[in-house]
Amino acid sequence: MNNRTVMAMLGWLIVSLSANPAPAQEKGTGSIGVEYQYIHSDLFVDDVGEYDYWSTDTKILLFSGDYTFADKWTVFVALPYIEKRFVSEVDWGGDPHNPNDAWWIDFVPPDTRFIDDGRYHGGLQDLSISVSYQVLDGPFTLSPYVGYGVPVDDYPFYAKAAIGTNLWNIPVGASFSYIPYFDDWYVSGNVAYVFSEQPLDINVDFWSVHLSAGYWFKPNFSVNTFASLRYVIDGLEMPWDFSDDPTYSDYPDAYDTVEWYNHDRLLANRNLNLGVGFNYFFNEKYSISGSFYKGVWAEQSSEPDRAFTLGFARHFGQE
Repeated sequence: MNNRTVMAMLGWLIVSLSANPAPAQEKGTGSIGVEYQYIHSDLFVDDVGEYDYWSTDTKILLFSGDYTFADKWTVFVALPYIEKRFVSEVDWGGDPHNPNDAWWIDFVPPDTRFIDDGRYHGGLQDLSISVSYQVLDGPFTLSPYVGYGVPVDDYPFYAKAAIGTNLWNIPVGASFSYIPYFDDWYVSGNVAYVFSEQPLDINVDFWSVHLSAGYWFKPNFSVNTFASLRYVIDGLEMPWDFSDDPTYSDYPDAYDTVEWYNHDRLLANRNLNLGVGFNYFFNEKYSISGSFYKGVWAEQSSEPDRAFTLGFARHFGQE
C-alpha cells in the first residue's frame, strides 16, 4: 500500500527540474545535477478510512542532465538511486508484505524477495528520457515534450519498502513559464498525461501536474511555492475491488490472489502535495536548490508527512 508514494514524489521532482523558468533554449547549453530527497510517510488513505500502523522512510539520490542539441530542442535524462525501509508503528508488526507467508496457496508469488524487515533496501529505479521543443519564447514560454521511463532493474514491487512499481511509462505533456518584463515574479508549471504499462490489463494511466509561483528577491536568488498532483484516472480501489468486507477482517484469506500481489501497481493512486522552495545561483556555472513539502490530500495512496530536497547543478554553454 505504499510504493506509489515514491513514484508520485519522484515524478513531480523530475517534472519540477525541467519546469523551472529558463531563458531561450540555445544550442549547446545544458546542465548536469544531483539532488537528494527524503520522504517520511506514515498514513495510508483508502475509501474507508486512514491507517497509520506503519511508516516508511525513503532516500533518493537523483542524477539528471539536460542538453539543447539544436536551437529549442532539448533532451532530458534522469536516473534515481533509491533506498527505502518499512517501520512498524505497532507491537503486532504493522503488516509487512511477505511473499513467503504460508497463506499464499491459490496464488504463489513469483518473486519471493522479502524486504519489509525494517532495514533499508534499495537500488537504481527507472531511467527517464524526454525530448522537448520550445514553441514559444518571451514572457510566456511553452515547451511540449514526450518521454519514456523504464525500470533499469527487476526490483520487487510487493512490499511497503518497494522502491517503485516496476512499470514503464510514456509521459506526453508540456512545460511552461511566464516571466513578465521588468518584473521579479514568475509562474511555471508542467502538465502531462502519462501512459503506463497496464499490469493485468488494468488501465493505470495518470495525470501529473506541477505548478509553481515564485519571486526573485535578487537576480540570483528566488523563493517559490508549489503544488504537485498525481491522479490515476481508473485503477482499482481498496477495499472494494479486493473484498466486500470494509473492515479487512477476511485478511489475509481473501487476498490470496494475483490482484493483491499486484495491488500497489493497480490502485487508483491520487495525491496532492504543497511545498516551498528556493533557487540560488552562485554564478553562471553553479546553482543550488531546495524544497520542503507535505501531503494535503490523498485517495488510495500514502500521504507524505514531511519531505525535503536539496540539489546542486552545474550549468554550461551560458558563458
